[in-house]
Amino acid sequence: MLAKSLIDVLIRITPETRFFDRLLSHAHFLASHGRLALRKNSLNDAIFAVKASDEALDPLRVMTTDKEHAKRFLRTRVDAGRILPTLAVLKTAEEVRSFAFPERCVIKPTHMSGQVIRRHNGEPLDLDRISQWLKMNYYRVWREANYRDLEPKIIVEPFAFDQSEPQEAKFFCYKGKVKIIKWTHDWHSDPHRMLYDRQWTALNASMNCRLTTIKTERPANLSAILEAVERVAEPFGLVRVDIYTNGTDFYIGEISHTSNNAALRFIPPEAEQRISAIIFDEHGQS
Repeated sequence: MLAKSLIDVLIRITPETRFFDRLLSHAHFLASHGRLALRKNSLNDAIFAVKASDEALDPLRVMTTDKEHAKRFLRTRVDAGRILPTLAVLKTAEEVRSFAFPERCVIKPTHMSGQVIRRHNGEPLDLDRISQWLKMNYYRVWREANYRDLEPKIIVEPFAFDQSEPQEAKFFCYKGKVKIIKWTHDWHSDPHRMLYDRQWTALNASMNCRLTTIKTERPANLSAILEAVERVAEPFGLVRVDIYTNGTDFYIGEISHTSNNAALRFIPPEAEQRISAIIFDEHGQS
């Protein structure tokens, strides 16, 4: 804990150069995992490699890190009906304060990760918090360089399928192929999850949240989801593509290039090697 606190301080005070980006990223990885990022064919190490190399500055990775511009890319890969509509994009505090937010909507910064407000039924909004997002550069949180030059904006969207808690799934892809599917139950109350391979075989492992005892039936629309996700993933090496589904329909959500800042915690810990082997098997066998 002390090491991570020290790293947080150093992230704020050291020069914002790629040398210090890499140095501090190595320090954070060591504090998170108790080792250096030297393993071959390990998921956390591979995510770290994207973050610490100039691949993080690839123009397409930078563009699709932005939640608004990612939709522009998605429209070149999938049918527009698979992309959540955009109700508004707000660029200034004045626009935030004058905008008539719908009674039901989802509000997120396009240039950050992990921040979201879900307005379910016209409840009061913290406009100061939303406006504050416009002053933040998320690159300065973990030195993820793909966030460094993003324009601060707020995106407003409807709930997927008008459901307050739509089912979300995250697809880890390698060289254009879905390898691992992260399926989470009760995300906003008591999250527990199971990892599946692309054939929907339960892998009895989880990431970051407790391992569930529930083994969900294969979604009826899984084949269509796999096809769309792989079209999105095709230009990248390692990438994560998120979707929302109601079992019959689906939307493509966000694209993540440095998932959890390379600090994924596997449950049980020994599953990391097994899951990583599936991801980096280029023959698609699990």
